[in-house]
Amino acid sequence: MTNNKLTIEDFTIIKVVGKGSYGKVLLVKKNDDDKIYAMKVLKKKNMIKRNQVEHIKTERKVLELINHPFIISLKYAFQTPEKLYLVMDYCPGGELFFHIQRVERFNEEA
Repeated sequence: MTNNKLTIEDFTIIKVVGKGSYGKVLLVKKNDDDKIYAMKVLKKKNMIKRNQVEHIKTERKVLELINHPFIISLKYAFQTPEKLYLVMDYCPGGELFFHIQRVERFNEEA
C-alpha cells in the first residue's frame, strides 16, 4: 500500500460487481496507471448500526498484511465521512464462500 492520499476521483468506475448489506463492490480503473481493481465501498452508518466496526477494522488489517498468491491483498484504503473504501486486486469469479455454499463440497478436480 502507498501512503499517498487517494480519493474516489482517482478511480473510474467501470461497473458494480456485487452488492451487500454494508455497501457494494465496484470494478474500477485507477486513473494514473489504468490498472483494474475491485473497490469495496462500505457505508459507515451500516457498519455502526450492525455493530461490525471491529470486524471491518480487522478485515482491513488482515488484507493489508497478507502476502499470499491465493488470497487477495489490499492495495489502497481511504475514507470519507460517510464511507470506507478498500481497493484490492480484481479476481473475477466471485468469493470462495459463495461457491462452497452453492455446491456444498468440491470434487477433487475443483
